[in-house]
Amino acid sequence: MLCVNLPVPMEYHGRMNRIWHLLRTTIGRKLIVALTGIVLILFVVVHISGNLTIYIGQSALNNYAHFLQSSPMLWIMRLAILAIVILHIALGVAVARENRLARQKTRHAGESWYLRLYQHRMIISGLVLLVFIAGHVIHLTLGVGVSEVFRLKDTSGYVDVYSRVVTAFQNAWIAWAYIAAMLFLAIHLKHTVRAVFQTLGFSRENYFAFFEFLSWLVTLAVVGGFISIPLSVQLDWLAVP
Repeated sequence: MLCVNLPVPMEYHGRMNRIWHLLRTTIGRKLIVALTGIVLILFVVVHISGNLTIYIGQSALNNYAHFLQSSPMLWIMRLAILAIVILHIALGVAVARENRLARQKTRHAGESWYLRLYQHRMIISGLVLLVFIAGHVIHLTLGVGVSEVFRLKDTSGYVDVYSRVVTAFQNAWIAWAYIAAMLFLAIHLKHTVRAVFQTLGFSRENYFAFFEFLSWLVTLAVVGGFISIPLSVQLDWLAVP
């Protein structure tokens, strides 16, 4: 069998060199963290918008889930989002470490433990969310722990995601663990929304009030929506028909 070595265009090498150089600079890493942050913010906004169809009814959520599950791009999008999450966390940890090393030069003796904890809030919340995402996918996407309803179909013949979600959140441990994870999402999201604009150059003082308002608005809307679902199940406002 003949092996033909096709020439690699010089433009490809140039692009790869630029990307590699970007990753090796602090500014480049911050920029990539900001850009991946934007993608993940948009993802959670779209995700909660779809999840809230649970309040319209069983058919609405199941139709939405069927639309997603029947897409040939579903697993490509899942893997892309996973890659973006890993890249965001890895570079975020690197940037946080660099910031911590820079702060050590000006750190005052006797600095309180809760101030140091606050300074590490993005790393802590990011790692908690990574564990949560893994558990959430294993639980509700792969069906571990909800096997009794995982194969159920509704009257339209679609997978009964509504019953799957409600049954899962009837377990108080799962519901309150989910709510606790969403509080870590609030910590991460609040900082990310504001930091994204600052990293992209919107750093003038007259923008600060608006970005602070926007970060609170997005965080409360997204996290409030996510928390409302397990809370509604625990309060019996949502139940399996």
